[in-house]
Amino acid sequence: MRRALAVLFVLALAAAAALWIADRPGTVMLAVADLAIEAPLWLAGLALALTLLAVAVLVWLLARLRGWFERRRLAKALRRRDEGDAAVIAALEALAAGDGPGALKNGRKARRLLGDTPLTLLLNGHAARAAGEIEAAERSFRSLAARRDGGATLGHRGLAQLAVERGAEGEAAEAARAALALRPEAGWAQSLAFADSVRRHDWQGALRLLPEARGDAAVGFRRAALLLAAAREETDPIAAQRLEEEAVAAAPGLAPAHAALVRRLRAAGRIRHAERALERGLAAAPHPMLASLALEGTPGEPKVARARRVASLAGHVGGAEMALVAARAALEAELWSEARRWIERARAAGLEDRRLHVVLAELAEREFAGTDRARSEAEAHWRDAASAPAEPAWSCTSCAASQPEWTPACTNCGAVGTLRWGEAAGLAPRFGLPAPIPGL
Repeated sequence: MRRALAVLFVLALAAAAALWIADRPGTVMLAVADLAIEAPLWLAGLALALTLLAVAVLVWLLARLRGWFERRRLAKALRRRDEGDAAVIAALEALAAGDGPGALKNGRKARRLLGDTPLTLLLNGHAARAAGEIEAAERSFRSLAARRDGGATLGHRGLAQLAVERGAEGEAAEAARAALALRPEAGWAQSLAFADSVRRHDWQGALRLLPEARGDAAVGFRRAALLLAAAREETDPIAAQRLEEEAVAAAPGLAPAHAALVRRLRAAGRIRHAERALERGLAAAPHPMLASLALEGTPGEPKVARARRVASLAGHVGGAEMALVAARAALEAELWSEARRWIERARAAGLEDRRLHVVLAELAEREFAGTDRARSEAEAHWRDAASAPAEPAWSCTSCAASQPEWTPACTNCGAVGTLRWGEAAGLAPRFGLPAPIPGL
């Protein structure tokens, strides 16, 4: 109804205009060079109206034609997209099935249909890797890593995966650090960069890649191991002591951290601080290396005085390790009954390894020197020592290897902070690039 009224209104205006022009006779002349055209006013107005109408019809036809071409182009693009999506799905299915050539074929089809998008580059990289075409895979991953519109981290991860598979640890670490610059929270990149820093003995760099312990004992031991390694290479004694104190705070149960701090304080002449640090260490991490520090004492200290000092510390701290050290101190001071008393306390505390029988044998040899009793008792204790369990050792919770001394990283597998005193090997995961999903 409104459209009809609008048409009637336009016609009415046109009729009014025509009547107005008809009541006003006149002519319109158009002159071009020597050519002159003269026409009545009403005829000129009619020609103008017809021209405008023709132009409007032409514009309408052109718009309709353009719309038709747009619809055809869009329909073609949608078909290409659907075919490309189908090729992506087919490539993923081939990857999951372990069909590398099939994945590569469909991946290339998807790339041809969809172009070099982050998805098609990633898919072609992994498909080429699965098909054994490593150079093609590397080209795809490098193209993806160079993009600025997203997906660069995935490209660096693909390059790192290829480097890991061919044993190029430096290239893998380089790709990992490039990924960390884009995504600092990427765990796989942190693992690779951490392993590379440890391999190069860049302890400070490795520390920057480790989170704070925050109640995680494994992270605390790993952090403490790196701090001790950094302290060993630190030339400034004050800075080294600060690192060792931080290691003690990160892993209170790590005896080497306490031992390093005690030695540092003694070397600086801070004897009282060193003794307090030793006592705290023995309470938190009773270990032979800490117990043996009590035997060192001060230069020129009489053996009896040393035995009394060690006995006082053992009585305050308690534990089998300090009881055994107190027994040895008493033995060296020739306090036979005192030595036997501490040996019994060590045994009561659960110490039954070879060291206990060795001390008993030495005690018998020295207390009854030159007698048949010395020979018979010592022989019996040496036999017991030969059949007794070996003393505890440092064991790696990552690879189960044992080693006689503590080191920041396992000498067998290179894992950091995994050595435990007397513990059975566990199944703690090692640093490394996480396993990808099937095909990726």
